[in-house]
Amino acid sequence: MRVLILAALMLLGVTLVARADTAPSSEQLPPNVEALLSLLADPGVQKWLETHKAASATTPVPPITTQTSHLSHPLADYVRAVRGHIHGLARALTTLPDEFAAAWSILVADAEKVGLAGLVGLFGLFAAAAFGAERLYRRATSGFMTRVAQLDVATRRGQLMVLASRLGHDVGRVAVIAAAGIGVFVALHYWPEVIEKIVLACLLAFIIVLLARAVLRFLLSPPGKDANDLRIVPMDGESARFWTQRLGLVVIILAVSYATTLSLSLLGFSVEAREIVAYSLGLWLLSVGIDTVRRAPGPTIVDAAADGEVLVRAKTSVGLISAYFVLLWCLWAFGAVQLFWLAAIAIGLVWAIAIAERIVVHLLQQSASSGIGAATPSAGATLLSRGIRFILIISGLLLLAWAWNIDLVALSAADTPPVRVAHGIISAVIILLVADLVWRVLRTLIDNQIAKVRDTAVVPTEETQRRSRLNTLLPILRNFLWATLAIVAILMALSAMGVQIGPLIAGAGIAGVAIGFGAQTLVKDILSGVFFLLDDAFRVGEYIESGNYKGTVESFSLRSVKLRHSRGPIFTVPFGVLGAVQNMSRDWVIEKLSLTITYDSDLEKARKLIKKIGLELAEDPELKAITIEPLKMQGVEEFGEYGVKLRLKLKTKPGQQAAVRRRALVMIKAAFDENGICFASKAIQVSSAAGSQPDAGVNADAALHAAATPQKPVAA
Repeated sequence: MRVLILAALMLLGVTLVARADTAPSSEQLPPNVEALLSLLADPGVQKWLETHKAASATTPVPPITTQTSHLSHPLADYVRAVRGHIHGLARALTTLPDEFAAAWSILVADAEKVGLAGLVGLFGLFAAAAFGAERLYRRATSGFMTRVAQLDVATRRGQLMVLASRLGHDVGRVAVIAAAGIGVFVALHYWPEVIEKIVLACLLAFIIVLLARAVLRFLLSPPGKDANDLRIVPMDGESARFWTQRLGLVVIILAVSYATTLSLSLLGFSVEAREIVAYSLGLWLLSVGIDTVRRAPGPTIVDAAADGEVLVRAKTSVGLISAYFVLLWCLWAFGAVQLFWLAAIAIGLVWAIAIAERIVVHLLQQSASSGIGAATPSAGATLLSRGIRFILIISGLLLLAWAWNIDLVALSAADTPPVRVAHGIISAVIILLVADLVWRVLRTLIDNQIAKVRDTAVVPTEETQRRSRLNTLLPILRNFLWATLAIVAILMALSAMGVQIGPLIAGAGIAGVAIGFGAQTLVKDILSGVFFLLDDAFRVGEYIESGNYKGTVESFSLRSVKLRHSRGPIFTVPFGVLGAVQNMSRDWVIEKLSLTITYDSDLEKARKLIKKIGLELAEDPELKAITIEPLKMQGVEEFGEYGVKLRLKLKTKPGQQAAVRRRALVMIKAAFDENGICFASKAIQVSSAAGSQPDAGVNADAALHAAATPQKPVAA
């Protein structure tokens, strides 16, 4: 409201100044001015002026020096142009009633050609044809829309079919109305010339409004009970209804402004008068924009009881956006058309890109929730998102060139330094945008593949090794592609801007050689890493040992590998210092066990028990998938000082031997206890000579050892 009052006061002041400046123009010319004009019209005076002008042309005129710096001339010219624009508007305000009266006279004279009844009849036929065709179209497509309403919207395909059908129906309705209206003009030749053009302008504005409403219904608020499922832009029903109404009102204002200014030009209004009317309609649009920002539902509207910081941030956001709208109107009204279009396209481009990305993300989430797509974005979705962004940016640049009256065809044919610089900048921007699009698609493809190969629980066993290798190589490939695309895009952009990249590449090569001599260790690490990967020495997730370093491979870089120790520490080891690598996670692992039993135990029974336990372990549901060869006894390894040492062996998948070993030891202990096979242990017996007393210290040690050592029961 304050903005409207301020604008009204400013226009009132400009009007008063204009009336004061233009008041003497209605008076008669003074006699001396009339005498001067009559002398200038005399042929002899004109001949003398031409002779004097030819003589003065041969005399060199000294340059005029001023004290003003050349840097201030563009600003002074701009201020002078703005002042002239404002004065022109002020003068047009005084003549605006006369121009309206003249326009009314033109309309009346044009209408008299067919008479009032004929004019009413023409408008009646026009309206009847348009709305009659629209009603026939609705009846003809009623069955089709009934079938569309019965489609299943639980799947993404059904949703897309319903949306496309409704949009096609609405666009067809607009096309029928437009065809009927234009058909009336083609069939009837009785339209007055000026009125016909004005009605055509109004028809075009009406068609624009109908198309905008169809697009808004498609994006924001499709009708029906499944509106939330069919909404393209992610928001609730109340927000969709609000934005549909407000954006529709904005389109109506723009269409009315277009039809009004075009009609005023047909009625002979001056440029300044048309600008005054357009600026007035712009104030209407400005008030609607500010009110929309203040009343918009969502995070910008916070109750008074909400958090104070959030409330202050919301109010600040509303104030900044409102101030930006006021700035746009001021730039437009004061004649800074180039700055106006730059600011308007910049903010519109940012909002359009943000909305497009939200739409793509929303569609992906809906597809994932429907079980049709993955939660991670696909390459097609990334291509769509970045492609829309690329199209929007290029469209914004083309719109800006059109608004600034830049002829791109003539500009491309010209060969001047400013033109070459502009052409180079535009080419560089397009190259960088294409490179960004290619990189995003490639990165999405690689990331999706990495996500697939990391999920090894749902793939067959024979695929695990191949996926593990891909999990190792794909991150390195991604980094290599990024570096390659970045370097190529930068060089192409510099070349497009006129920079000679040949010396730059040669200099980079010389610098690379110098850096290579000074960083031999770094080069050694990088080359060693390349050969390690080519030899497939290790992969991500495998357990390796190399010298004093051992652990699970977590990640790679260009020069080092990160190893996670089983107790937690992580080692960052350069490839150049790895040397020979012992991979503990490839193909299979043989685990060897040693048991010591007493000399009086039955070795054959022990062998059979161990074989039986091995077969049971091999058939266990939890251990069957990881067991390659069952547990078995290889035989007697040696005769020890206090028992017979047996050697056992089992073969499992890498990293799974501990689980089988622990289960096997538990089962062996239970089986040996049940069958009377005893494990041998070192025992120390302390005795003394007959009739002598052992030392107290010796007796204490012997008693402690006897308490800690299990004794074999003796039969009675």
